[in-house]
This record gives sequence, C-alpha cells and structure tokens, in this order.
Amino acid sequence: MKQFVVGALLSSAWLVIAGAAPEPAGSPGTAGYVQSVAEWRAEREEELKGPGGWLNLAGLYWLEPGATSMGAAPDNDIVLSGLPAAPYLGAFVWENGIVEFRADPGAKVVSNGERVTQLRLVHDEEGEPTILTHGSLSWHAIGRLDRMGVRLRDLNHPAVSAFPGIPVYPTDPEWRVEARFEPYAQPEERILTTVVEGLGWNPTAPGVLAFELGGEPLSLEAYAAGPGFLLIFADLTTGKTTYPAGRYLYAFASRRAGGTVTLDFNKAINPPCAFTDFATCPLPQRRNRLKVAIEAGEQYAKGSF
Repeated sequence: MKQFVVGALLSSAWLVIAGAAPEPAGSPGTAGYVQSVAEWRAEREEELKGPGGWLNLAGLYWLEPGATSMGAAPDNDIVLSGLPAAPYLGAFVWENGIVEFRADPGAKVVSNGERVTQLRLVHDEEGEPTILTHGSLSWHAIGRLDRMGVRLRDLNHPAVSAFPGIPVYPTDPEWRVEARFEPYAQPEERILTTVVEGLGWNPTAPGVLAFELGGEPLSLEAYAAGPGFLLIFADLTTGKTTYPAGRYLYAFASRRAGGTVTLDFNKAINPPCAFTDFATCPLPQRRNRLKVAIEAGEQYAKGSF
C-alpha cells in the first residue's frame, strides 16, 4: 500500500506539548529539580486540555478531489453525527492542490471573527492553517503530500472535562542522563510507519544519541525537530505500564559531532494517539526498541483517558 507522509507533526504547538521547554533550573537530585518536573507536567496537561490540545479532537477526514460536503444531515459526504453542527455547513472544494471552503447560506461559519461565504484555506504544510469555527466546533485543513484532510475539534468535547490526568513514574534524577551525539556522514531520510495503515512519516535523522543506563551502553536514532531532537522509542515497559505504541522524548541539542545532549526520561511522554483516535502517530523503528525498562516518565493504562 502506498505510504503518505505525516507532515507538520513537529509544529510549535506540538513541541510545547512534547516538552520543548527550557531545561529546569534545579540540578538533578534537588527538590528544585523535582518541583520543576512537576510544574512541567502540569503545564503539559493544561496544553492537552487547551484549544489546540489533543483531547478535543472529534474527527479526521480525508477529502476526495472536487467537492466534499459537511454537516449533521445524513446526506453529507462528511456526516457530523452526534456533534453540535448545522444540517449543512458547506463544502470543501479541493482542486489543483488548493482547498476552499464554501459555506452553506444557512450556516454561520466564522474565520478570524468574520462570517465566511467562500474562503481559500491555508493548510498546515503551507504555514499557519486557516481555522474555521461553527459554535463549539473548529476545523482546519491538513496536507499530506498528495492527500488533503480535515481535522475537526469540539471545544466542548467531554474528554476535556473528564480527563483524569496522566499516571507517571516518580521523578528520579537518575533517569536524567548525558548522551553523546554521533552524526551520520550525511543526514538520512526515514519513512516510519504510523498507527494509521498506509500513512507514513518521513523525518530526517541526523545521527544517533549514545548514552548509558546502569552501565549498559545504549543508543537511539534521533530525528531533527526544531532546535533539537525527537526520540521515538520503545522499551521493556512498552505495552505493560507504558503506551503500547511507544513513547516520545524531546531533547535540546547542538548538532556538533561529539556534543553532549541531556536526555531526561522523566519527561518521556505518551504520543498523541494515547489520547485520541484522530492522531497519526509514528511508531518506533526496530533499532529504537531498547532492551531495558525505562521506568520513568508517563505511564498508560488502557481506558484511563
């Protein structure tokens, strides 16, 4: 089956949720460090519950070329069953790589405070996407190579108010380790499988991060992400006390060969697909499946979110 690339995964908003915040001021082993991690976790949960978080996603739809209608009525192409939507909201028109939204005259659809009749949409691979709203619903276009999709949110989604928080391992400074950046001769392109069949992600891998845990030498391939690296990994806790599809860790770094990078596994996080069925999470490749138990960071129990 053809693979399509999941672009714009590493948007600035996602990096905030993933932990792209300054390193804590407290040194490892101090109460200040433990407190700073607790504050970081609280901020992450607030981001998850916020308007741009993963908890309020209500749908992900792929467009066909031409017109695709959307609304609550059953004769729409995209039927918003059980959502607070007008019978006919309008239609997406996707032609020659450009997508427009043409609102139904009877539906109030708004963008930037102005009622929309017809609007060319900027999708997320072009830049800041155009956001359309209708009551508590909002949506925007997402581009994935030769595919175009619509990501739908309900800002009153019950998952937000029902969110119980994320179970975590106790913060332990021993899981904050220094790694050595070992660059490849040239950055290498990868295609990672995702939780969505037929949908792939093609990050750039500049090299690996080598480190030790309990005296055992380990390494993880790193993917370029803003000013640092994204690590997508699994370990011996995966599918037991942590999420079955692996976890993510973001690390600041210089790209200098032999440079050191701090890996704080206390900040290992569940991927977005732990919180919603409408995410397209990349999976750890074989070489990033560690044969040790990383008993740090976020945990997961089925049905807990």
